[in-house]
Amino acid sequence: MKVPVFMLCVVGVLAAGPALAADVAQGEALHKKHCVACHASMTGGKPDTLYTREKRRVSSLSALDKQVRRCEQSLGLRWFDDQVDSVTAYLDERFYHFGK
Repeated sequence: MKVPVFMLCVVGVLAAGPALAADVAQGEALHKKHCVACHASMTGGKPDTLYTREKRRVSSLSALDKQVRRCEQSLGLRWFDDQVDSVTAYLDERFYHFGK
């Protein structure tokens, strides 16, 4: 049975969906624009300490995703899922390294 090229492309895109959705550069830009000032105000001007402190709340990739969603909702940002995924991917790549 021959499978049309179009169907192969659709299957390929669907299989790569999560990987395509997480844009680390977009996540960094969103984080810089919406998160850093608040985190800096909470940490005496050192926003990265929220991610690097010894007793941090986040201990898994799913917990990181939940925390990003919680912050996004608290600020009323109304991000799309791909934007949340991008910020999560950026934070994971930069600080957490759960997705190794």
